[in-house]
Amino acid sequence: MLVAVISRLRVRRPLLAWRTGLLGGLPLSPVLFLTAVAAGMTMAWEPGAKIHPVLALGYPAIGLFWFVALWHARTTLITEYGIVHDVVRISRAVPWGRIVDYSTTPTALGGAHFIFFYRTQSGVKRLDIDVPDRQRAAFEKVVKRKLDDRFAFSLRASYSRHPSR
Repeated sequence: MLVAVISRLRVRRPLLAWRTGLLGGLPLSPVLFLTAVAAGMTMAWEPGAKIHPVLALGYPAIGLFWFVALWHARTTLITEYGIVHDVVRISRAVPWGRIVDYSTTPTALGGAHFIFFYRTQSGVKRLDIDVPDRQRAAFEKVVKRKLDDRFAFSLRASYSRHPSR
């Protein structure tokens, strides 16, 4: 949990953040675990059984720490510098300057699916990002500002060098 929280706090100048997945990105595994722990403790307390304080505090704490860790780890961050799709592995962030192309398609739920192609030392890689509908317009505005202007400049420069195209 601490690694995820510290990694999230280290990200500078976030513009947008969202979680994707079922139920708005709610981490399902720790929620189910906490529900099972609550049900088990409720059933144990009902007949008057004694529960050791370490167990009464330990299991909910484990579930809460797990929830917080996944909540932060599954967050997609858009910054002035690039796309952070894995907060725990910040070295895998994709800077805007490395992106060479992208495409977008609408999703069934009203959001958008973006595919970015970016350069690495080993070649070109692909990054797929699902953008929820509530963040779509703001994300498209950032992408346009960061990429479309740069791509348009590259295209104009290419055509000015080769006017026969």
